[in-house]
Amino acid sequence: MDLLSDTWLQCRHRDGTLKPIAIGQIGLEDCLELVAPRPDFRGALYQFLIGLLQTAYAPEDLQEWRDRYANPPTADDLAEVFAPYRDAFQLENSGPTFMQDLTLPDDVNQLPVLELLIDAGSSSNQYFNKPAVEHGMCEGCFTQALLTMQLNAPSGGRGIRTSLRGGGPLTTLLVPAEQNATLWQKLWLNVLPLDALDHPPIKMLSDVLPWLAPTRTSDDKQGQDTPPESVHPLQAYWSMPRRIRLDAATLDQGDCAVCGAQNVKRIRHYRTRHGGTNYTGTWTHPLTPYSLDSKGEKPPLSIKGRQAGRGYRDWLGLVLGNEDHQPDAAQVVRHFTAKLGKPSVRLWCFGFDMSNMKALCWYDSLLPVHGVAPDVQRKFTRSVKQVLDSANDMASVLHKQVKAAWFRRPGDAGQEPAVTQSFWQGSETAFYQVLEQLSKLDFDSAAELAAIYRAWLQATRRLVLSLFDHWVLSGPLEDMDMQRVVKARADLAKELNTGKAQKPLWTIVNQHLKEQA
Repeated sequence: MDLLSDTWLQCRHRDGTLKPIAIGQIGLEDCLELVAPRPDFRGALYQFLIGLLQTAYAPEDLQEWRDRYANPPTADDLAEVFAPYRDAFQLENSGPTFMQDLTLPDDVNQLPVLELLIDAGSSSNQYFNKPAVEHGMCEGCFTQALLTMQLNAPSGGRGIRTSLRGGGPLTTLLVPAEQNATLWQKLWLNVLPLDALDHPPIKMLSDVLPWLAPTRTSDDKQGQDTPPESVHPLQAYWSMPRRIRLDAATLDQGDCAVCGAQNVKRIRHYRTRHGGTNYTGTWTHPLTPYSLDSKGEKPPLSIKGRQAGRGYRDWLGLVLGNEDHQPDAAQVVRHFTAKLGKPSVRLWCFGFDMSNMKALCWYDSLLPVHGVAPDVQRKFTRSVKQVLDSANDMASVLHKQVKAAWFRRPGDAGQEPAVTQSFWQGSETAFYQVLEQLSKLDFDSAAELAAIYRAWLQATRRLVLSLFDHWVLSGPLEDMDMQRVVKARADLAKELNTGKAQKPLWTIVNQHLKEQA
C-alpha cells in the first residue's frame, strides 16, 4: 500500500456520507472529519497528517500560513509537494517501509498483530479485552496500529523503548470552534511556520524519517542514545522507538478484526526485537505540553494522557501555560495564543493513562480557548490561577470534612476520590462562565472583577455545602454520628470563607462590593 496515493483514509463529508480519500485530498472543501475504528487511531491519524504537512508543506511565515488556511491546496498541489517522499511511505516492500525497522535480524520474536494495540499490552488488559480468534488486520488498520504504537509506546520491560515523549503522552491539538469546519482547517491550525520553529536545514531525509536508514539501536555495547542534536528536530513527529516489521510470510485474505472490512488482504503477524531507538535528552514535541525544571538541570517532562481526564483543573497549564512552567502549553498552542488568536478554537486533549505497559484508560476531551489581548494576558492568567487555586482548596476541604463526618478517625481512612471528583464535575459550568467573563474584561475596573469573583465564590459555596449533605446523608443512618456531622459541616462553612486560596478573592470582593465573607 502506498500511503501517499492510495485512498485509505475514511472521511466524513459535508453531506454526511462516509467515503475514503487519499492524503492528497485533505484540502477538499467537503471533507470535514477523519473517521477511525478506534479513538486512539483517530488521534494518531491527525498527528500523522500534521507531521506530514509540517515536514513537506510548512509555510515560511505567518502570512503564508494565513494564505494557506484561507486557500487550501488542491490534490495536484499536494501530489507535487509529497512526490519526493513517496518511497518513504510504502507499507510493504523489500526496502524502507513506513515506521518499520530496515535491518531487523532474522532471529526475532513473531507476535500476533493484535498485540500492537496498546490496550492489549498486559495480562490484566487482556482479561477484559478478549482478542479475536481471527486476529488479522487490514492494511489500513495495521498502519494506524503501528503509528499509534510508535507515537505512544509505553514501557515494556528491559530494552523495550518508550516513545520520544515517554509512555502514554498527552497530545493537545487546536480545532476550530465552528461546527462545520473542514478537515484542512483542523489540520492546518497545528502546523507551525518555519520561522517559528527555527530548525536547521535537513541534511539527510533519514534524520527526519528514521526508517530510511538502519535503526540507531540501543541493545548492546555498540548501542547508542538519540538526543535531539544527533538527528533533525522534525523526527519528533516520526519517532520510532520500537523495532517492528510486518511479517509478509503470514499474509492472507479475510475479515479485519478491528474495522470489520470483509475479504481484504490481512496482516496477521509482525516481527519485533528489543533495543530500538532510545530517545534521550531535551526532546520536546510541538503537540505536547511539558513541565520544565526551574533550575534547568533536568530535561523537560512531558505531560501524560491522564491530564485529559481531569476536567477544567488543568485548563491554565494546557491552554496558556503556568508562570512556573508546570506545565508550559504545547508549542503549537503557545504560538496560536501569542501570534494568531483567531479563528475561535477549542483545545482537543487526548491520550492513554498508562501504568507501565498497562493501559488504564483512554481520555479524550475538549477545552475552550479564549482569545485575550496581549496587554491583559498576564492579568487574565493571574485571575484564572486564583480561581483555580480556590477550586483546589474547596475540593480539598470538601473531601476532608466529608471524611470527618463519616469517620471517628478520619486520618486513618483512605482517599475518597469520588467526593473530590463530584466537586470538579459540579463546578465545571460555573468555571467556564467565569472564564468567559474574565476573557472579556479589560481589568481596569476592579468592581467588575469583584462581581465575577463574588458570583464564583457564592456558586461554589452552595455547591460544596450541597455536596457535603449529599455524601454524608447518603450513608447508613445507623452509622451516623449527628454531633460529628454537625461539627464537620460548621467547620466546612467556616473554611469556605477563610481558606487561604479564597482570601485573595474575598479581599477584592469586600473592597469593591462592601460584602463581608
